Amino acid sequence: MLIEFIAVTVEDAKLIERSGADRIELVSGLTEGGITPSYGLIEKVVNSVSIPVNVMVRPHGQSFCYTEDDIAIMKNDIRVIRNLGANGVVLGMLDGEGNIDFDQLEELLTEVGTMEVTFHRAIDSSNNIVENAEKLNQYKEIKTILTSGGHGDWQTRLDTLRKLKEICKETEILIGSGLSKDNISDVHTQVGTNCYHFGTAVRIDHSILKSVSLEKAVEIVHTLK
Repeated sequence: MLIEFIAVTVEDAKLIERSGADRIELVSGLTEGGITPSYGLIEKVVNSVSIPVNVMVRPHGQSFCYTEDDIAIMKNDIRVIRNLGANGVVLGMLDGEGNIDFDQLEELLTEVGTMEVTFHRAIDSSNNIVENAEKLNQYKEIKTILTSGGHGDWQTRLDTLRKLKEICKETEILIGSGLSKDNISDVHTQVGTNCYHFGTAVRIDHSILKSVSLEKAVEIVHTLK
């Protein structure tokens, strides 16, 4: 079982560790869907907790489409994140037609070293989630795919998640977006990837502008474990 919570501050990260969760996804700009945090924040969080910290690499919140300059920035960010001792990076990119840009992906993977890589929810905005996941499964550097099964109705998404679980034998399917203490048991029963990602579900008032609630975080951990 792997339980991952989002942190945007050092205090968030400390509370997540105290809750018994397994991993932190560190981001800034939750209102933009998550962008790369500052180097100072990354360093402080990595040095303040003992559980793994995976860091978002996304230079802006405009889209998942990147220019050559964006990719150069992301490569540099990955180098710095690696040197700061993070466990991994979280990234994803699409071309202008809704396909994963595998050329850009491979360029970024040259910088990750031994860090783990999560391909994030950009895949949910791609033209064919199952086909793209099958391709991502072939990259040894990509340990995890974070996905909600797309943007359709919940049952359709669950069906997609079950397909992803079947085809991705080398890659963890980390289910995220919309998970809560009220539905996680049902999702776990129906899909059972054993990898779950929570954002606002563990925040005070379920607000992206408020801090992690230790009580909510502990409740979810206890529900799953």
